[in-house]
Amino acid sequence: MGSGAKLAAGLILVIAGLTFNLLSFDSFLFFGLPLIVGVLVAAYNSRRSVGRTTAEQIADVLRIYMGGHLLWSSVRYWSTDMQPVIHHPIGGPFVASLVAMGAFPGIKTIEGIVALLLLSNRFVPLALVLEMPTAVTIFYLNTFVTARLSGVLTGPPELGVNLALMLAYYQSYRPMLAMRPPVAPPALFGGKAGVSPAGDRPE
Repeated sequence: MGSGAKLAAGLILVIAGLTFNLLSFDSFLFFGLPLIVGVLVAAYNSRRSVGRTTAEQIADVLRIYMGGHLLWSSVRYWSTDMQPVIHHPIGGPFVASLVAMGAFPGIKTIEGIVALLLLSNRFVPLALVLEMPTAVTIFYLNTFVTARLSGVLTGPPELGVNLALMLAYYQSYRPMLAMRPPVAPPALFGGKAGVSPAGDRPE
């Protein structure tokens, strides 16, 4: 992708981010601002490190967008009264049951941890795995259960961005995709140093 095309794409994303403010300020903080910051971080990283690939630049945008999105989701739950109520005969009781079981605060805590890892660019592949169960749940709930327009617009990106970033970090997951990986615990628990991920093992 040429520099002109990248600039045009960046401007389109910034404009898209700004349009969320037309819906509500909360929507802007939830979706728009993280998108804009992602574009700015990608541009800064590209200027600081010449030769960054298009894939790296796209990953920067998605990583910062997802991190900012999750950070506001966590902060909003713990420190504001802006948490939306789901008025749906199935979706509402589902979320209420998560709150009653004490699972919802745990989910919001994990979101905050994942957000900090993504924004700091630390342990990103692990953070994406931690967020996947929540992303799948939100995708299904928003897209197929509540099925409101806002949910249909936000459910697929919730899962899609997570999957896109996991694809960007595919090489980090390759050892996990071996059909018959060797048993290789840490040396402290009897593991052996130098075991190949594709090492021989008895049938």
